[in-house]
Amino acid sequence: MRPLLRPILIFILFLTANVAQARALPRSAYAKQLAPARDIRVSGKVTDNGGHGLENANVTISSALDTTVRKRTLSGPGGNYVFVGVPAGRYIVTATHLGHVKGSSDTLVLVEGGTLVVPPIALSSLASQLAQVTIISKKPLFERRADMTIVNVGSSALAAGGSASDILAIAPGVSLDDNQISLKGKQGVGVMIDGKLQKLSGAQLASLLQGMPASSIDRIELIANPSARYDAQGKGGIINIRTKKGANLGFNGTLSSSVVLGRRLRPGAGAVLNYKFAKLNVFGSYAYQHNRYTSTYLSDKVISERTPVLTYHQDQSSNGLSDGHNASLGADYTISDKLMIGFLATRNQKKGNSGSMQHIFFGSKASSLGDSSLFSGNMASSDLLTSGFSVNSRHVLSAGGQLLLLDADHTRYRSTGLASFENSYRNASGVASGRAEHIDNDASEKIDLTVLKADYSPPLTGGGKLEAGLKAAFTRSYASVAFRSDRSGALVVDNARSNAFAYREIIGAGYLNYSAKFGKGTEFQAGLRAEQTHYTGSSPTTGQAAGRNYLNLFPSLSVQQALGENSVGFSYSRRIGRPDYEDLNPFTDYTSPYFYSQGNPLLRPETTHGLELSYGYHQKLDLSLGFSRTNDYYNYFTALAGSSGATRQTVDNFDHYDSWNLSASYSGDLLEWWTLTTNGDLSYDRYRTPYLGVDIDVKQVSYSFQALSSFRIGKALTAELIGLYRSNRVQLARTIDGKYRVDAALKYAFAGNRATFKTGVTDIFYTFINKGTNAFQGLYGTYYNRNENRRFNLSLSYRFGGGATALKKSRVNQEELDRIKQ
Repeated sequence: MRPLLRPILIFILFLTANVAQARALPRSAYAKQLAPARDIRVSGKVTDNGGHGLENANVTISSALDTTVRKRTLSGPGGNYVFVGVPAGRYIVTATHLGHVKGSSDTLVLVEGGTLVVPPIALSSLASQLAQVTIISKKPLFERRADMTIVNVGSSALAAGGSASDILAIAPGVSLDDNQISLKGKQGVGVMIDGKLQKLSGAQLASLLQGMPASSIDRIELIANPSARYDAQGKGGIINIRTKKGANLGFNGTLSSSVVLGRRLRPGAGAVLNYKFAKLNVFGSYAYQHNRYTSTYLSDKVISERTPVLTYHQDQSSNGLSDGHNASLGADYTISDKLMIGFLATRNQKKGNSGSMQHIFFGSKASSLGDSSLFSGNMASSDLLTSGFSVNSRHVLSAGGQLLLLDADHTRYRSTGLASFENSYRNASGVASGRAEHIDNDASEKIDLTVLKADYSPPLTGGGKLEAGLKAAFTRSYASVAFRSDRSGALVVDNARSNAFAYREIIGAGYLNYSAKFGKGTEFQAGLRAEQTHYTGSSPTTGQAAGRNYLNLFPSLSVQQALGENSVGFSYSRRIGRPDYEDLNPFTDYTSPYFYSQGNPLLRPETTHGLELSYGYHQKLDLSLGFSRTNDYYNYFTALAGSSGATRQTVDNFDHYDSWNLSASYSGDLLEWWTLTTNGDLSYDRYRTPYLGVDIDVKQVSYSFQALSSFRIGKALTAELIGLYRSNRVQLARTIDGKYRVDAALKYAFAGNRATFKTGVTDIFYTFINKGTNAFQGLYGTYYNRNENRRFNLSLSYRFGGGATALKKSRVNQEELDRIKQ
C-alpha cells in the first residue's frame, strides 16, 4: 500500500502547488509563464445574432495554411475567450456552439510581441430546427473513425426490443462465444460502460449485458488499439458502451416501450429525462426488461481411453425468466467558467428463475443400445445487483487551456444464487437403480471497487496536446458456496465441495500521452502507461493462498498520414489480460455428475503486443492488416476428470498464440435511396503450447462477413436488412462451427418527427446456432446449443420538450478528456 500511495501523494502535492501558483499570479504574470516573450496574446468574443455572449463555446485557432489546430479553449462568461503563447503567422479563429451554426473569423496576421483582439464571431441560432434534425438524423448504424468504430444504436431499427448482447452480436468484427468476446479475431476484450471498466467474470458480464435494454444505449465504441490514457486491461481491445443521457435546454425526455415475441412475450419500457436550466443540468433514466427464454443443448461424447470405449448422449432442455431494472440519476453544475462539478448514481438489478432437465444415455461403441441412463433435474434462482456512485469535477486552471479533471467512483456488485439438483440413475430397462441423489448449493459473491482518478492537460505551444494522469483502483471480493448432499434421507453439508474465497487487488497506474499534427495531414500520438498490480487470494476453508506483485509498462503509438482524400496509418500497443476473480477462484461449479468447472488460483496474467497497418480510400473504403501475439495465454480447457467418464473444465495458462487479421469495410450510397455498409474479416490463428504431456499446435483460417443495407422509403420510412456469416473458428482443442443470420427491420417517424415506430425480426431463418467439437487425448465430443434466436419485435418512442441542446458533459469515470472534444 505504501509504495502505491507515495506517487499519488506527490502528484496531489504537485497539483496543489500548481493551482495555488495559478491563483496567486495576476493574469499578466501567468501569461508570461505560459508563453515566450515574443509570442502573441489573442482574445475575442463569441455571440449569438443578438449580440449576447455564448458561454461554453468551443473555440479553436488554426493555421490558415494547412488548417492545423494550434490551440483550443472554451469561452467563459459573456462569451469571452483568450489564447496565449501563439507564435507569429496567419491564423483563423473558429467557434462552435451546439444549437448554432459554426462561425469563423477572417484570416488574421499575427506579428511577434503584440496582442490582437478578434472582432466578435456571431453564430446563427438553429433552435427552431434542432429538434427535427435530431430526430431524422441519417447517422449510420456503423460509423468508422480513425481510432474506433462506432455502432449508433439509437439510430437503427435493428436495435428495437433487444439487449446490449443482441447489438454486440451484429457489431462489425465482434464475436460472442460461451461468454467470451472477441474483436477482430482477438480474444479477451475489455468492456466499459460509460468509460468504466466492468471487472466481472465472463458469465457475470454476459448476464449484465443481457439485462441491459438496447433502448438505454446511445452508441457502442469498438477500439482495437486504445491509447495510453485507457486502462491496459483488455488484451483484445476495448468495447465502450455509452448510455443515453439528456442534455437539452429546459425539461426534455424520451419515453419508450417495446414488445419482443419469441415463444413468449417479453415486454419492456424506459424513459430518459433531463432538466437543463442556466448552470444546472439534472438527468436521469430508467429501463425495465422482462425476459423469457428457452434453449436446447445436445452433446455426444466418445471416451476412447476406457475399455470398452464409452459413449454417452446428453439431451438438455432449459427455460427461464428474468426481470431487469436499470436506473440512473445525476447532475452537473457549472459554478464558474473555471469549475464544474457533477455526480452520477446508478442501480442495475436482475432477478431470475430457471429450470432444466437433462437426460444422459450411456453405452459402448460395440453396441448401439444404451446400457444405463441418468435423469437430472435442476431448479435455480438468482439475484444480481450492481450499484454505483461517482463524483467528478473539471478545473480550468488558465485561459490558455490548462485543465485538471478529478473523479472518484465506488461500485458494489452483489450476487446470490440457489440451485437444487435431483439425479436419478436407471438401468437399460429404464428401472431406477438405487436412491435418487439430491444436491443443493447456495452461492453468493460480493465485489467492491473504488477508483480514484486525476487527469491533467497543460497548454503547449505549437499545437500539440499533452495528457497525464494517475489512477488507483482498490478491489475487494468475497465468494462462498455451500453444498448439501442427501445422505440417509437428510441433507447434510458437503465439506468436500463447499468453499469460500477472499480476493484483494490494488492497481496503481500513471500515464503520459502526447498527440500532435505536423505538416499537411500528419497525425501523431505516442504514450506510455505504467501499472503496478498487487493481489492476494485465499480460501479459508482449504487453506489455499496465492498472490502476485508486478509492474508492467504499456507503450502505444499511432501515426496517420492524409494523402488527399486517402490516408495511411500505423498503430501499436501493448496490453494485458488479468484473470477474472472467478477464474482465480478454486470453487467447483457443479452442473451434473458428469460435468463440472473449476478455477485456478495460480493463473498468471497474459500480455499482448498488437500492430496494425491501415489504409483509407475516399472515406468510403477502409483496409487494415493486424498482427498480435499473446504470451501466457489463458483460457478454459475441457478434459477427462478420471476414469468415470466425467469431464472437467478448468482454466490454465498456455505458451502463446498468434493472430493475423485482414479487415476490409465499405460504406457508401449505391443509389440515392440505398446505403450499403459492409465489413469483412479474414483471420489466421495459431496456438502452440505443451499441455498435460501433449504438444498442441493448432492452426485455423477463419473469416466473417456482414452487409447492412439501409433503404430510404420516403421522408419518414426507413427499411434495414443485415446479413452476417461467421466461418469455423478454433480455440485450442475446441472448434466452433460456422453460422449465419439475416435480420430485417422498419423504422417510421410521425407526429412531427417526435414519435418513432420500429418493428423487425432477428435471425429470420433460425440459423445462428452455436455448435462445434472438442477433442483432446481420449475425449472427443460434439455440442449443439440452440437458443431462442428468431424473435419478432415492436417498439414505440416519443420525444417531448425540444429546447436547444446544451453543451453535453461526460459523466464520472468516462475517458474524461472527451469532455472538451468538439
